[in-house]
Amino acid sequence: MLRLGSSIEQLLRIREEIGWLYGSEDLCVLLYSLVKREKPAVVVELGTGLGVSTAWMAAAMKETGKGTLHTYDNGSHYISEPSQKFLSGLTEPLASFARLEEGLDGFNAFIHSLMKWVGVEEHVVIHRDDISMKKVVSDDAFQAGVDMVFSDFNHSPESIQALLSAFLPVMRETSSVFIDSASTHRLSYLALERIVEHLNQGRLPAGLAKGLNEDQIQHVEGKVRRSSFRLMHLIETHDRAQNSTAWLRIEPIDIQAAGATFFH
Repeated sequence: MLRLGSSIEQLLRIREEIGWLYGSEDLCVLLYSLVKREKPAVVVELGTGLGVSTAWMAAAMKETGKGTLHTYDNGSHYISEPSQKFLSGLTEPLASFARLEEGLDGFNAFIHSLMKWVGVEEHVVIHRDDISMKKVVSDDAFQAGVDMVFSDFNHSPESIQALLSAFLPVMRETSSVFIDSASTHRLSYLALERIVEHLNQGRLPAGLAKGLNEDQIQHVEGKVRRSSFRLMHLIETHDRAQNSTAWLRIEPIDIQAAGATFFH
């Protein structure tokens, strides 16, 4: 049963008024459903944008009573003139959230107010900073394992390699990595296909080993040999710039479904 409670109106308003700007009006619902079903303890979002997917994933955490979402963004898109013009055209109280503070402080104020309006602020940690993969992944909160990563800020082949190089060592045995827009970017699509092909052969591509010391490489190589990697390209039939998401599913190599505790 869908139990969004008093937050359903707020979530739908955010989806309808802001979601289309990033092409996330449907993706946010998918991420909500996956978080609701799998109940991840730790989710990392790279690229907060205007907080649409942030709010929806956090709402699922609130409903299950479990999970923390760490979201990262430097706020540069928020303070741009086109974004400020867009925000001023929103209905209340969304428009008022954008008037609380100016400049980069306004980004924090807007996202925090949005999360509070939805009632999910206890499940969200806002990090306003440039996104450096190595710096992000060094956070103490991630050393026990990350269940889900949603990358929505850079889908170049170089960024994909940096993302997987940084996060693969801390991804849990069963986990997911989502990279928005990668599936309809030719070079990114080909890079992901090649990377996953190598991983499923038990080989660690050089680009993913870059920057790792010998002990880290051995740790990741062991994880690769014990894991199965499934790559799914989620592509809309809608012709627009942001119309796809690559989903990399990591699971242990086993004869039973990952995480299953009961079979009929």
